[in-house]
Amino acid sequence: MTTTVAGVDGCRAGWYAVLWDTETNRFTGGVQADFTGVLDFSGQAALVAVDIPIGLLDHALPGGRTCDVYARKLLHPNRMSSVFSAPVRKTLEAETYPEALALSRDSSHYGRGLSKQCFGILPKIREVDALMSPGLQRRVREVHPELSFFALNGDFPLRHAKRTQEGRAERLDLLVRAGFAPLLAQALGTRLAGAEPDDLLDACAACWSARRIAEGGAAALPPEPHRDSRGLCMQIWY
Repeated sequence: MTTTVAGVDGCRAGWYAVLWDTETNRFTGGVQADFTGVLDFSGQAALVAVDIPIGLLDHALPGGRTCDVYARKLLHPNRMSSVFSAPVRKTLEAETYPEALALSRDSSHYGRGLSKQCFGILPKIREVDALMSPGLQRRVREVHPELSFFALNGDFPLRHAKRTQEGRAERLDLLVRAGFAPLLAQALGTRLAGAEPDDLLDACAACWSARRIAEGGAAALPPEPHRDSRGLCMQIWY
């Protein structure tokens, strides 16, 4: 029985990763410059849960991937806006927002674009997509922090946005009750180099979901995975 899991969230310096040895209840957190570093840092962790789209459509559809649509329905109404549609794979070639917008709109007769928020993390999506394979995806799963907090909150969406004082308090309370107090006290008590407190909270939430996945207690949207043209599952776990 494997005891270590990892949760990962993007940050301005790369990726913030949290390792949780569930046998000793010890946590290790830190910034990794790239996703290869995340995989090295996570070592033999049974499960790595990352807040990034894995598995991409070739043709833009209204609402994005099925998993994106399902996630918004589950988080309706308070947190549904936190789930943006993943880009189509062709947009990973773009270097500018207008270029990405045109590639997305030209990918299907729906003429769907992509949000600036999505374009902002396109380099990270590109980075993960380049490394991902169906084999690796058995260990590296896509999560969304708001779905993790949804589950932590008794299957109810949180009331407040994460960047508000009230939202941070909501999330801190849930994570402390889930056992993350030692890491949170240490990390939030110092200045995080290359990361924000929100990145730490989201990585912890992802790590909590990683444990649920590893232990067979997690849920996925949709329950039966859709696969993209490379055979990758388009599925969000929580």
